[in-house]
Amino acid sequence: MSFSDSVAKVLLCLFIILLTKPIKAELDDYLPKDPGPTSSNYGDTGLLEIPSARLMPEGSFKIGINSFNPYEVTAMTATPFSWLEATFRYTELENQLYSPFPSFSGNQSLKDKAFDFKFRLFEETNSFPSVVIGLRDVGGTGLFSSEYLAASKQFGPLDLTAGLGWGHLGRTGELNNPLVSIHDSFKERGGYEGEGGTFNYRSWFSGEEIGLFGGLEYRIKRLGTRLKIEYDTSDQSQAVSPLIPIRVSSRVNFGLSFPAGQWGEYSIGYQRGNTFQFSFFLKSNFSKKNLVPKFDPPPPLARLNRSQKEKLKTDKNFFYRSLLTNMNKYEVYLQAATREANKLEITFSQNKYRSYSRATGRAARVAASLSPEEIEIVEIYHLNANSEVAKISLNREHFLKAVEKEISPQELFLSSEMDSAYPRHMDRAEFRPKPKLPDVSWKMAPALRTHIGGPEAFFLGQVWWRTDIVALLARGLTLYTTLGINIYDNFDQFNNPSYSNLPHVRSDIQEYLSEGRTNIARMKLDYIWSPLKDVYARLDLGLIEEMYGGVGGEILYRPYKSKYALGLVAHRVKKRGFKQRFSFRDYTVNTGHFNFYYDWPGEVTSQVLLGKYLAGDKGMTLDLSKRFKTGFRLGIFATKTNVSTELFGEGSFDKGFYFEVPTDIFLTTFQPGSISMGLHPLTKDGGAPLLNHNALIGLVSGSEYYGIERDWNDIID
Repeated sequence: MSFSDSVAKVLLCLFIILLTKPIKAELDDYLPKDPGPTSSNYGDTGLLEIPSARLMPEGSFKIGINSFNPYEVTAMTATPFSWLEATFRYTELENQLYSPFPSFSGNQSLKDKAFDFKFRLFEETNSFPSVVIGLRDVGGTGLFSSEYLAASKQFGPLDLTAGLGWGHLGRTGELNNPLVSIHDSFKERGGYEGEGGTFNYRSWFSGEEIGLFGGLEYRIKRLGTRLKIEYDTSDQSQAVSPLIPIRVSSRVNFGLSFPAGQWGEYSIGYQRGNTFQFSFFLKSNFSKKNLVPKFDPPPPLARLNRSQKEKLKTDKNFFYRSLLTNMNKYEVYLQAATREANKLEITFSQNKYRSYSRATGRAARVAASLSPEEIEIVEIYHLNANSEVAKISLNREHFLKAVEKEISPQELFLSSEMDSAYPRHMDRAEFRPKPKLPDVSWKMAPALRTHIGGPEAFFLGQVWWRTDIVALLARGLTLYTTLGINIYDNFDQFNNPSYSNLPHVRSDIQEYLSEGRTNIARMKLDYIWSPLKDVYARLDLGLIEEMYGGVGGEILYRPYKSKYALGLVAHRVKKRGFKQRFSFRDYTVNTGHFNFYYDWPGEVTSQVLLGKYLAGDKGMTLDLSKRFKTGFRLGIFATKTNVSTELFGEGSFDKGFYFEVPTDIFLTTFQPGSISMGLHPLTKDGGAPLLNHNALIGLVSGSEYYGIERDWNDIID
């Protein structure tokens, strides 16, 4: 591992996430921040080699590196639930080459990818420890596969851990495996899985002997430091083939962990009696509140004199123009309005607020305070991409009382109504300001494209100047263009062409990155509309993504007050040229999926795709994600098709995880956009879908009844 690769890892961490915390005036703030419970060598919460029964708080995420010769681990860990901690880690084995063939490996070391999971079985109480069960290297090659039971108990500043380890954590063999007495199948443990990717559950908790590990973590509050000492049962002098045994002079490891300001931790240690260890992790909890306080107040209620009230009442044109000017001023853009005897209907669009309830409240403040006294109901329609996606009816008097805190938001909710926005208000509205078309907006910023984990180098990447242009040509008809201009890259190091026996629908990624440094990433027309109640449709045509262009569409059925949605997406696409301009390669395919979405309790969303993928294979994708109050989202996915494990190659099937961090949690004002990252351990051809830009589920997400209800308190913010 070169110094430049290590620097690249740290810079990648910093680029992905910039973590800050609000300042509190508390006594503890005058002491260094406590960094823990801290990270193990493998990225999960633990001591050094051994895990503990601690988990990060729900909604936490961290990314970092840990170096302890001959290993260097890059890990991402998340806690989607209070009882689950999941880790993806990427281990470089610097004492072994990438492959058995030196001419292919060059100076690159062996790489190993793995997923780890830790499940809490029991919460800690005054008389009982926290207990977890864990799996390391699930679906990987098995180089570091292990299972464990661990218990941790806090005694003031001292946190004690003890546990039983199987596999990699059980090489010292202090105890006989008690499960052998249950069934002989627990005697034999599988070894190295080669290309990995299969869940070799028959090997879990197997092996004739297991290890008894233990350790402690001591909090030195005055120094903001944690001292860690452990008895290591991995005994890597007995490494399982193809790992090369490592000299172990001592089974006692120890180290110190320190806070890195408000946004991370680093540690130093000494293990095996002969090896120094260093780690650095960025981390934060995204579950409950923004990391920076907001200073973005709602519009004040208009205070009108008698003559102003009279003119607004008698002159409808003046009323509508006043409504238009004042709503636009606060970035809730009026699209249509109708004032009847006792009801005002308004349709508006906006992209500033993630919360539809907050956007509703800010539009309603302007509308309610400008309306004549006889208006009793303010009915608000949300417009998104030419589709009215929700209708919210507010009792005007109750809303104003809620704003003045005379009644609670919950009392306002009881007098309000939510439903589908059908039939469309815009089709019959009395006032419709004519938009100036075409309306062109654009934004530009530096961006990062990466290729991680190849044989040429751990990190190959590009800094490019990305320009996104959105041209609204007519209502519902939009041209999306994304242009990229190269600033710097090291893609000239690529030397690993695809040898896949499937059509090269994704595995030519290196050619696209190296030849398309300056590119047209996207240039496509979208037409979106709502033909029926609860039905949304989209047609698209053009350069749909970096690798494919074509024509297709999508239809979505989302009953407004239901927790499910059904969709169908289909395209005929052709593979684009590597330079990503206007040329195409000789590969055309029809692809499409039936989609089923369901919102489970606890803000968990599932998505099931059934259909045909880009390589012509057929199968299913399962996607599970958890959303937190701040809008932070964590997700995992897996795809299995009729491509055999052998034909798919390394990894056996497509899988990965992703996260999405709204950018405004770092800002003092509400803003659109997010920092998103998805990680495939491998870029393979099997189970590869077309990237569905502008998916309809994203168009309506948050506007459904349960989304409005969830965020209802935002209506007075």
